[in-house]
Amino acid sequence: MADKGNKYDIFISYRRTGGAQYARILQLMLQQRGYNVFLDYDELTDGKFGDHIVAAIKDAPIFMLVLSSKALERCKNDDDWVRQEIMLAVSQGKQIIPVNPDNSFDGIPTNIPEEIQAAVGTHQHSEISFGQTLGVTVDFMIEKRVAPIVGARAQKANVDNDYDAAKLSLEKIDAHNRFMKRLGIVGVVLVVLIALAVAGIFLHKIRTTEAARKLEEQRVEMRDGLEKKYACFPLQLNLDLTTEQMHAIDDILSKMRPVNADSTLWMSQFECTKGQWCGVMGDTCAPSDWNYPMTEVSYGEITMRFIDSLSKITHLEFDLPSAEEWEYAAHGGEKHETTLYVGSDDVEEAAWYQGNSGGKVHKSDGQQGKVCNWLDLYDMSGNVCEWCQTPFLTSTGQLLWTVCGGHYNSPASDVTANSRAGMDTNVKEKTIGFRLVIRK
Repeated sequence: MADKGNKYDIFISYRRTGGAQYARILQLMLQQRGYNVFLDYDELTDGKFGDHIVAAIKDAPIFMLVLSSKALERCKNDDDWVRQEIMLAVSQGKQIIPVNPDNSFDGIPTNIPEEIQAAVGTHQHSEISFGQTLGVTVDFMIEKRVAPIVGARAQKANVDNDYDAAKLSLEKIDAHNRFMKRLGIVGVVLVVLIALAVAGIFLHKIRTTEAARKLEEQRVEMRDGLEKKYACFPLQLNLDLTTEQMHAIDDILSKMRPVNADSTLWMSQFECTKGQWCGVMGDTCAPSDWNYPMTEVSYGEITMRFIDSLSKITHLEFDLPSAEEWEYAAHGGEKHETTLYVGSDDVEEAAWYQGNSGGKVHKSDGQQGKVCNWLDLYDMSGNVCEWCQTPFLTSTGQLLWTVCGGHYNSPASDVTANSRAGMDTNVKEKTIGFRLVIRK
């Protein structure tokens, strides 16, 4: 009687060509009847005789040999697997049960080892009918040849008793195995995809973190550079400024010009542009619009939004000029230019006005062909009139606010260095912009 600790009760040896289907049906029938059966179906190939084959033969008390047609012909070859299996079983003293399926075995060749001839020839062949009486012949073999060696087993609830039923069960098992294999492949693919996704997220996080670190280094470097560059004001930037804000601040400060001898008053070289406004306020500005004057904003939006924000993030005293400061700068400060228009007595040289503007505003960047005054200030005559920090009292007693310099739709008489007009502070016009000053 076999040790119940054995992993296998029966080892089935077969020839793949002609014997595989018999071996698999036989394995199924024995397993349904409670026996542990080793059958190397998925991995059986020519080549190195595997350690798992050796281990299974040594473990199983019964060595069952399927004698299909020409099953023993290749046993003349030293490296033949069936030959090696039989020889090992004989050497281990296993109970050998030759099985002749459907009487298909065609005899023992003479050119094979004597041990194999003896093992097959001296042991009774169990004739298994793979038809309607399949279950009967298998049960008879178990009763007479298997149970006496390894003991009786409790069979499963559902067992097959004929070949067609067994073949259908095998097909279901194969379909299930294929499904599980595909499911396993899908699972592996999903695991790989998830791993790749996690790796991608991790790498993205690393890159994002590295990019953020570099950006922060650039911001710190840019902030320190600007504070050194404009130490004369002195500039002190907030720590949380974006690079866009710092670019706008750099653009604004690089275009400030001293108005008086002691440099306590500085004025913008150009009218405040859309690019500067958007850069400071965090808005979007098309590159093509950057150097156009910022218009269609009220006096309150300029002073309480833009100038207040700019002063807070730079710790500089930005403001609008008073009308007197504006005119002083328009006349060249201490130079006191006496030209009719800012920079020239010729309106065509100095200003965009009704006679040459084409009814539209022009860029304020010093590149449009108009002259500047002695302080290097452009477009103070024409283009857009500019808000000043001075009340304007009309002849009827109405209190307005002063705008200076005239605009692109003004006649020549209204774009002089002394031109002033009154405007309601809530007005938003395409013709009205502003110019910044810094007071130190």
